[in-house]
Amino acid sequence: MTVPVVLTSVVAPPAPNPVDLLFHTAGRLASHQEAVPNVGVVLHLTGAAPDLARLRERIGRRLHRLPCLTHVLTADDGPPRWTPAAPDLEDCVTERRVTAGPGALDDAVRELLHRPLPGDAPAWRLVVLSGHATGRYCLAVITHHMVQDAANLVTVAEILLGRDDDTPSTSATVPDPGRTPAPDPRQLLDAAAFIWRNTRPHGLWNDPERPLSGRRHVVWQEVPTRLLRDTGRAYGGSANDVHLAALTHAVGRWAAEHRPAADRDPLPVMLPVNLRTPAETGLPGNRFHLARLDLPGGPMTPARRLRRTLAATEPLKDPAYRWELHRMTAQEPRIFGQLTASSAAPDRLTAVGSIFRITGRLAYDGDPVDRVVPVICCPDGFPLTAALFLYGATSTACFQLDRSLPGAEEIPRLWRRAVDDMATSAPEPAPGGAP
Repeated sequence: MTVPVVLTSVVAPPAPNPVDLLFHTAGRLASHQEAVPNVGVVLHLTGAAPDLARLRERIGRRLHRLPCLTHVLTADDGPPRWTPAAPDLEDCVTERRVTAGPGALDDAVRELLHRPLPGDAPAWRLVVLSGHATGRYCLAVITHHMVQDAANLVTVAEILLGRDDDTPSTSATVPDPGRTPAPDPRQLLDAAAFIWRNTRPHGLWNDPERPLSGRRHVVWQEVPTRLLRDTGRAYGGSANDVHLAALTHAVGRWAAEHRPAADRDPLPVMLPVNLRTPAETGLPGNRFHLARLDLPGGPMTPARRLRRTLAATEPLKDPAYRWELHRMTAQEPRIFGQLTASSAAPDRLTAVGSIFRITGRLAYDGDPVDRVVPVICCPDGFPLTAALFLYGATSTACFQLDRSLPGAEEIPRLWRRAVDDMATSAPEPAPGGAP
């Protein structure tokens, strides 16, 4: 047997940040394996399942560009730190046959998601899934959120399935604010006030008489990518606005029937704001702030909800908002730690809606990637999470829903119905709308 060459990263990452440590603790103290914050991405390809030895060799040649796959978070002795560790590709890269029955592939991904990851080696695995359809296979990457956020998952996909040269991953980063002029001080003060104001408690989901279970439904919902983009553009917004408005609508319609106390206006929703700069591409850990927005709740049409959502998301689109978060993480890490702790308090947690775009086309040895499917986590304290990945003709949202919420597995269908209703009611495309 040929042992693949492994070129590990020589980068020395900065110390784990407060978000990394939160996910580390959430994994250790999870009430159930389904609440462990494992995340992933499933790449659907057309072609024959690849030779495992060749796949391991390819990954081994590219690991030096992915420090998130070659480090372990060490916190037992001394201050928390990222410790370099060479992954054993014989253990990390495996294959699995899936039956061709309905739902078998989704069941296989759920099983992979809930299988414990190693604690003393890089916390990831890549599994080739085949047999579910003729001429089709999947590459499923599962990891722990303390090591990889959505930006890193996209970077892993782009580097492992990109060219052999050092072409950088372009989907997963935002411009470095240090290279742009600072906003006006008044704008920064307004942004800081908005950030802190939205950490106030709401107590919507931590009712001791109706505790969350830590058990999860994991459900996927497909949607045409063009439908999301064209609908957002028609209202003068973005696909992210459509996603958040549809999620709020779905949660509100579900709550009106099953949990009236949660059918309120406004309805607090959280979303991760990506802070990863090009210099941080592939570094282990998380580079985002889990922001909260008060979105329009109560009974209304999906179209009206989307129009009101545009106004609610406007502060996050102001460059001063992200600039202030970057300033805080770089210059005031202690303050950022306090912000993270305040945002993660049990009486602040709520539904999460995230979105990510993969801008280029992916392939493995000529086999095209047709779909990029996210696998989100839902740690203890969160009622539900929804991650939407935009890629190709068909985008996919992954929902995790606490099993204590009666009928919550209907929320993904309500989300899709809201998207369709917004599209049906859309005005003519407005010029200048975001993609």
